[in-house]
Amino acid sequence: MRLDRASHTSRVAKAIIALKLCSVLAFVAVTNPNALTWPSQYIEQGRWLTLAVYLGLWACALIAILIAAFQVNPWVRSFWAVIIALSSAAGFAFYLVSGVEISMFDIASLWAARHEVGRALEFYGSAMAWSALVFLFGFIVIAAPSVNPGAHLRRLWRYLAWAPAFPIVLFAAVIYAKDGGGHYGMSMQFAPLSVAAISGARLATKAMPTRERVTWSADGRKIRHVVLLVDESVRGDYIDWRPGNPYTPDIASLKDRIVNFGHAVSGGNCSSYSNAMLRFGATRRDLMNSAARNPTVWDYAKTAGFRTVMIDSQAAFLRGPAKLQNFMTPEEKREIDSFNAIEETIAPPDLDDRLVDILAEKLKSEQPTFVYAIKNGAHFPYDRGYPSTQRIFQPTMSESARDNDPALINSYRNAVRWSVDRVLKRLANSVPLDNTLIIYTSDHGQNLSSTALSHCSVKNADPREALVPLFAMTDEPRLRERLSAGAMTNWGYASHFSIAPTLLDVFGFKPQDIASKYGPSLFEKPDPETEFTSGDIFGLISEKIHWNKIDLSKRYLEQAAETTVSDSSALPKNR
Repeated sequence: MRLDRASHTSRVAKAIIALKLCSVLAFVAVTNPNALTWPSQYIEQGRWLTLAVYLGLWACALIAILIAAFQVNPWVRSFWAVIIALSSAAGFAFYLVSGVEISMFDIASLWAARHEVGRALEFYGSAMAWSALVFLFGFIVIAAPSVNPGAHLRRLWRYLAWAPAFPIVLFAAVIYAKDGGGHYGMSMQFAPLSVAAISGARLATKAMPTRERVTWSADGRKIRHVVLLVDESVRGDYIDWRPGNPYTPDIASLKDRIVNFGHAVSGGNCSSYSNAMLRFGATRRDLMNSAARNPTVWDYAKTAGFRTVMIDSQAAFLRGPAKLQNFMTPEEKREIDSFNAIEETIAPPDLDDRLVDILAEKLKSEQPTFVYAIKNGAHFPYDRGYPSTQRIFQPTMSESARDNDPALINSYRNAVRWSVDRVLKRLANSVPLDNTLIIYTSDHGQNLSSTALSHCSVKNADPREALVPLFAMTDEPRLRERLSAGAMTNWGYASHFSIAPTLLDVFGFKPQDIASKYGPSLFEKPDPETEFTSGDIFGLISEKIHWNKIDLSKRYLEQAAETTVSDSSALPKNR
């Protein structure tokens, strides 16, 4: 009888161990969809040493996970359960959203855009729900009790209580040695933690150089007021210039008042980097150094005698009293004479209307004024950017599943029509343009696919993420004539990198001075390279810039949006 009872107890213990072991392995398998992709690739390429290292790293990770899961002390077990489940959930969520594993460059971009966490969680709600389930499942399978081992094993487990930290350190060493890489395909139970640790250390210890001051003198302003209006997430090919089109009819009606440079390429595919490059006058030929050292656009404007004004429609979503984003520092803010952060009490569909009101008021001044204005535009989640009564294109994301591309595009079109098309018509009717120049663009475009990041991709960034509109509005005859000639020259090659030298020209700085430090302006023959950056541009993570090609003559419109027949690929007669 006693033997039978012992045998039964042994079978139960083995069953419990087997169940927990299978649960842990299932958790690892579900959260690491690329684990087997890399070994097969290494085998095909004959990279046997790399394969051995890869398998060794995975073996360390699996052993560490099992050590954590079978710890006798429930507090130790629960501690590692939280750590491992959190890492797995974060890495898995990013993979669901982007289709790639999180990297140091992604961490830097996410940190720069941390104020957008609320809107991102709402937009990627489905992925966040799966992430929460992953966390819950991971915590349960690791924290769940197992059988009590003998005294010797209990002592061994106690000695190994901190062993699960080893893969975190090991992966971090690999990432550091590979200059930010080397972790792809590694266990998501530890790799995201290693990536975050290395990224945090680099971000915290990287010293930024001192920014230069303007030493040039300005000969004379070309116009009294200058506005750089930077929209949010507006794709260049979603501006339809056909008269009476259903998508952007108001902009089309302004065609004769607009100097259109056609599709342009943004400096980066992420708001923080694109805005920083515009404000700092970053150059293509020396991007990292110029982004960190060049004088700010505010410094140039003030040197030329302009009053400086900042208007931020997105400030309502920022936390903290300073309301700073896009790498702006308190020191830079002190260069701005009038900093206007739009109030949190304004509803999202009305944010850009408030911007127009403030802008119109600022431009009533007789004092020369430079305004840098950030619109809320087509920021995700798209359905929050327009009133529910303005669902012109249906069904929308609010009415369909997140993975429905037509609904995604309908929501985007509604946001563009309300916050871009309508608002720009209102702006044109609110601001006298006889002594004002408005340069309009967007910080980046959008990849309107339910299976990829909409923007801010670092690896293999889609060209749509940097496809933006670029046009100007002014009624000053000589300046309009110069812009029209420049639009003809720059068609198909327009770039954000040409905006800073254009502003300096209009401010009144000498052409020879501008040419000594910057690339061509929109008045000149463009740089033939049409490229954009993705990820870090300051050397916070790596000294290498990620450059991505884009062909501005190519048609990028999604198949689900092909009902639009835009004339933007042909040079308009009236510019």
